Order: sequence, then C-alpha cells, then structure tokens
Amino acid sequence: MMRWGTVCCVLPMLAAGACGGDSGSDGSCTTRADCPAGQECIDSRCVALDAAVEDGGEATEADVPGEDGGSCVDRDHDGHGPGCAAGLDCDDDDPAHFEDCAACATEHLPGCLCAAGETFACYEGPAATEGVGPCTAGTRACVDGHLAAACDGQVLPAALESCGDGIDNDCNGAGDEELISDCGDCDLTCRTDGDLPPDEDDPGSVGLVPNPDGPGVTLGRDVLAAGFAWIANADEGTVSKLDLETGAEVARFRVGLTGSGYDSPSRTAVDGAGDAYVASRAHVSPELTQGSVTKLAGDPRSCVDRNGDGEITTGAGATPLALGRDECSLWTAPLCEPGGIPRAVAIDRGDAGATGGYPWVGCWNDMRFWKLDPATGAALASVDTTVQPYGAAIAPDGSIWAAGMRPRPGFLQRFDPATGTADDAVSTEGTGCSSDDELERAPYGISIDIEGRVWVTSFDRFVCRYDPRDGSWLSLSLPRSVTRGIAAGHDGRIWVADYDFGGNAIVSFDMADGGDMTVLDTGGVAPIGVGLDEIGHVWTVNQSSNTASRYTRSTAVVESFATGLGPYCYSDFTGYQRRTVVPRGVWTHDYERCVTGTDDHWGAVSWDADVPAGASLTIVATTAATRGRLDSATAVTVAEVPTAVSPADIHDAFVAAGEPTYRFLRLTVTMEPAPDGAAPVLRSIRVTWHCSVFG
Repeated sequence: MMRWGTVCCVLPMLAAGACGGDSGSDGSCTTRADCPAGQECIDSRCVALDAAVEDGGEATEADVPGEDGGSCVDRDHDGHGPGCAAGLDCDDDDPAHFEDCAACATEHLPGCLCAAGETFACYEGPAATEGVGPCTAGTRACVDGHLAAACDGQVLPAALESCGDGIDNDCNGAGDEELISDCGDCDLTCRTDGDLPPDEDDPGSVGLVPNPDGPGVTLGRDVLAAGFAWIANADEGTVSKLDLETGAEVARFRVGLTGSGYDSPSRTAVDGAGDAYVASRAHVSPELTQGSVTKLAGDPRSCVDRNGDGEITTGAGATPLALGRDECSLWTAPLCEPGGIPRAVAIDRGDAGATGGYPWVGCWNDMRFWKLDPATGAALASVDTTVQPYGAAIAPDGSIWAAGMRPRPGFLQRFDPATGTADDAVSTEGTGCSSDDELERAPYGISIDIEGRVWVTSFDRFVCRYDPRDGSWLSLSLPRSVTRGIAAGHDGRIWVADYDFGGNAIVSFDMADGGDMTVLDTGGVAPIGVGLDEIGHVWTVNQSSNTASRYTRSTAVVESFATGLGPYCYSDFTGYQRRTVVPRGVWTHDYERCVTGTDDHWGAVSWDADVPAGASLTIVATTAATRGRLDSATAVTVAEVPTAVSPADIHDAFVAAGEPTYRFLRLTVTMEPAPDGAAPVLRSIRVTWHCSVFG
C-alpha cells in the first residue's frame, strides 16, 4: 500500500516554484497528467506534494481516489477535502463540519455554504503582505452552493525578488531590495563611491555655506570666499598677501619678469577660486619695457610641486623667495606690446573651462584687452577699445567696463567678454569727472554697484556715477581734493579714498543719491586705494607709508599693517566687488575609476538639489590619465540644472564633445543665485563608472 508523506502545500493558489516545482502558466489542470512532475491536480489546480513513501505507519491523509483520478486530501476522514469526490472541507481538522464551519461567517473559506452568485474577497498569502507591492486580494466564487477553492485574481508574494525590475516581488515593503551591484542595480560592471554630501571645507570649495535644512551646501554671500587682501608693492616688484581676519602678512611673492621694482606691479584682482592675478606695468625703466601678468594661488592646495620633492616650497611672512622658486606663484606671462603697460584687470564670469573666471587685462598704450588662460597665462582672445584703460570692473550682467583716462575728456567703455564686442565709449564731458582747462580730471578708480551703475573717481575731488539703463549721470564733490580708489558695497554704501595736504580720509555715502555722507579721518595715513571684505572691514592701500590700513565698521577701529615698498593698487584687491555683483559658489571633487580593460568607462552623475527659478547649478567634468593633468584637461559641461534632469551620462557628454576619457575625473559644480538672491542647494552627488572585469 502506498501512503503520502508530508504535504508541502495544500492551498490551491501558490507562487510558481514555491514548493520545488513549476506549475503550468496559470496553474490550472484537469487531470494529474496536466501537472509537472511532483505535483497533483487537486480541485482543478496543480498542487506540489512531497514524494510518496512506501510502507509503515498510519496514513495522515485519506488514500481515496478523487473523482478525476487524482488524490483526495482528507485529514479528518470525513470524505471532504481538496481533490475529494464529496467536495471541499472548510475545516479539515474537524470531521463534524465541512460546509458550516464557525469561520465561514467571517473568513469565507473554500467549501463554506453560499448562495448562487455570491462572491467574496480572498487572500491566501501572509496577512502583512496584502496590499504591499504587487500583492493583492482576489475573488472566491460560489459554485454549486459552496465556495470554490480558487481565489481568482489574487497575487501572492514571490519567493525571490527579481533584480532590477523596480517591483517589490516578495511584498515585504522593502522595495526592489535585492539589487546586486555597488551602484544598487543589476549591472555587475558598475562601481561608485556612493552619495557624497558636499562640504564647504572640501578642497577647492569657494563661496559655500552649510545647508541650514540638512546635508549639503548652499551659497553664502557673506562668506569669506578669498580670505586675503593682495597688495601690489610697486617699488620692489612684490605682492603682499594679508589675512583679512588678522591683518598679518602671511606671504610675500616676487612677481613680473625680474621680481624687482622695474616690473612695477600695480593692479591685483581675485577670481572665483580665490586666486590672484597681478598686472606689472614695467614702465619705470628704459631697459625693461615688457609688461607681464602673474597668477598667485590663494589656497595652498592650488600650489604646484614643480620640483617634484613631494612638498610645496613657498615663502612665509614678509620675506619673499627668489623669483621662480615659490610654488604658489603659478605662472608669469608677458603681456602687451613692449611699452604697452598692462594696467586694468578684471575677472569675468567664466565658463566650463574656467569656473573661477577668465582674467582680462587692459593694455594702456595698446588700447586693447587680452583674455588669458587661467591655467597657463596664454592669450586666448582680445578686444580693441577706443580708450586707454586705466581700471576695469565686471558688471552684474557679465560685461566689463573700463575707465579710460585718455583720450580727453575721459571715457567709459563696455565690452562683452562672451562675444568680444565693445560698445561705443561714453564721454564724461560735462560731468565733474572730465578734464577742463585748469584740471586733469578723468576716470581713475572704478567700481560697479549691485544695480549695475558705474562709479568712477576723477583724481580730483569729484566722484561720478553713470547709469547705463538711462544714460544719466550723478556727480558728487567730496571734502578732500584728490579721489582715487573706490569700492561699492552690497549694502548700498560707496567708499572712496580721499586725501590732500589738509588731511586724509575715507568717505562713504549712499549709492542711491550720494546722501548720508560720512568722513572718517585716517590721520597721517594717506589712502590711495580702497577695498572691502565680507567680514565688515574697509581696507586702504597707503603708498606714502608702506602700509595697508583696515577700518572695522562695527568698532570704528583703524589698524595699519606693514606691506612692501610703494604699495599701489586701485583694483578689486580682495575680490569682494566681483563676488558682490557675480555671486557664485564652486564645489569640486576628484574620482578615480578602474583600469581593467578597454570597456572601462565613466557612467553617470546624479544629484539631489533644489534650484530655484532663475538660479543655476552647472556640472562640469575634466578627465586625464594622471591626477596632475586634471588642471589642464579640457572641460566638458555634463549638466545644466534646472534644464537637465538627474542622472546625466558623463561618457556620453564627452563623446558628444569629441573628447576622450581617462582614468581620473574631476567634477566641478558651480552654483549661481537667481536675480532675487534665491540660492541653489546641493545635498548630495554621486558618480558611477563601469569596469570590464567583475568583482
């Protein structure tokens, strides 16, 4: 006699393969022959049972043939059960009840009495899985006065997840969790360092503050982006780097082609990465007439180990190293024709190739501006002007304005760095800042306020404002007879260096109409240049006393700090004015991928960010065979948010740009606010890459 062993599954609707075999496409059957090996046809459904065993013991299921030749499963021996000719059993542990079980009133089990046409909801999976993922209840119909075994339409949990289909197949609420690659998907070639929350202190980060609402960063206009005042010492061919918080001279650099007073540096400007550019005029010696531009690293991490000794060789304090030895002096490039005299310096908005901005340097006698490569100092483009540029500043719209002292009576001129086109010059004639028969007035120092209005001093007592929106002028007369340096604050105050033999002062007033004028007497210190910073200081450059002074607005305290010989500077020597009209934050990070085979390649960049209307977040990448070559590699824009949607494919972006890709990658994210000041927030960023060899 044959007897059945332990029953694996007795419920009709089972997940495919759950009991060790695969049923038909829908699990239905007519006879046992319709079912796969190891399954029986019970109540028109294929049910998997354990293998039959022979001999010994008492049968636990009735060994009664079913009406269709299949097996009748009847544990309580009342003749009812799955596959039995008498019909189903609503409680196969109670021989006294098979169609009127106590649970029939609430659970509507197979075999319960019912009325023709009645249907009831049913679900035969674990209770916690119903309604989770794809799992859903079905319907049990009334057949010949009894509820059928089949729960039509129900979806039960799968035994295993299906990788990468986006479905919670096992209905456990954990989602499509059985993802097997480092990238959280089914691609075994994919690698990643995971989601990286940017930090304002990460190497190369500028102008960022912590996100106040969680991880990541946002823009901070009041954050000290550069950290230093860069004072050109014309009489000794050096630049003093002063700490804005302490006033200490943290370094002094030799600049120009000789590093001597013959180079005569006079203008400095700070880019969006905190690096400084210095224009050396070379106009004081008949032997040296070739001007030049020098780039100095603001952050030690930007210095270059040129001698390969594994350390950065750089000076400290007031003693400069010999010309060419300081590895934080990045390059010096000759500029202008001999005798051309580089003077005006401004940094533009930049692009994918220079997120910190491109320097533009105006040649006085050549009447031309040159755009320089931030990495090498090579000339990239030029714009001819009709004025001799003495100073320059960037406007909120990205254009650059030049203060033209010559020709008379003096002019302002604007050009577009993006197109290389210059507007017609604007004459200062009829203003207080133009020359007349008695005085040598002309545009001298220059600054631009947050409304885009151009302010100039006159080397006389006048200060003038030009509004390009309507062509109007405003002229103000200051207390002292000489006005030179000028700076516009983002709080609406204008600051001017003003002196004569009767006294020395810093004058400030409201940019709206010149009202609320205040005069701060600087005693025996005669200021010629003036600059601001984000931590509440007004700085002056004092040529006659070889010092720079710092006025702390909150305490009204004036302090002076030693510089080199002949400090001489009218430009944006802290970078504050550029940051005010072109606020920008930069975050950067380097990645290294595998080199296992020819199919290795960069994957995608994804981000979690909020970018308000009018604001922008631009993701740019460079790749190189070595980490050291990333600085000079060609930059490719990968995504411009909010236009782009995460993720963006890095490899495809380089292919579209016709650029090869290599082992090392540098990702640079530039954040700019909306016109109303609303700033983007970058919470996290992720980069993936693919390796030919698994594991």
